[in-house]
Amino acid sequence: MNDGIVISEVVNVDENIVLPVISFAQLDIFYDIKKVAVDLVVAKKLEWVEHVNTQCYQGGWDVLPLRVPVEHADRHVILQSFAIESSSDFIDGDHLKYLPSISELLSQFKCDILSARLMRLSPNSLIKPHRDFGLSIELSAQARIHISLETCEQVEFLVDCLEVPMSPNSCWYINADAEHSVINTGDTPRINLVIDCNVNEWLLSLIMESKDKAYCCKKVS
Repeated sequence: MNDGIVISEVVNVDENIVLPVISFAQLDIFYDIKKVAVDLVVAKKLEWVEHVNTQCYQGGWDVLPLRVPVEHADRHVILQSFAIESSSDFIDGDHLKYLPSISELLSQFKCDILSARLMRLSPNSLIKPHRDFGLSIELSAQARIHISLETCEQVEFLVDCLEVPMSPNSCWYINADAEHSVINTGDTPRINLVIDCNVNEWLLSLIMESKDKAYCCKKVS
């Protein structure tokens, strides 16, 4: 698997100039809503696991692993979802073979995909403000992508105090190094496809050319 690149490696600027830090950006990646809806019916019957970081949320927040660390491919779903230490090699997990439309969606990414998970936030639940340190194109060679599969108007996703307009069938690069949080005050779950991937020129171009992006108001370090 090829290593990713960081933005400083491909953007030539004076070392004294501070580049603005992107908080989120919409990407031109879309899916067939009807086909993915069929996959979600199947996915909801599979083995989800509650998020292990119980201090980070209130209510219900669970995960279905789709791409997993190779060393945990045949192990418990908790290790597939939340391995503390893993190799850089990820493979398609058993769940993905039942979800052809979501697999097709993943195939649109012309970069190395590491983990991929469905993440479900239950009604009247929240993910507290937190940071995933170092996970941004400015600080590492990896990026986190959120694709909205099922949501409602009562879901609010904030990055650096700015709301991401995360409507169904929208795909977003999220600066996970910045403080972010989610609240679902609606009556239905929110399900996102969450992808961690290595940044290459294709993905970086997609992010930088986005017509709908925002920049961090606070200093992120």
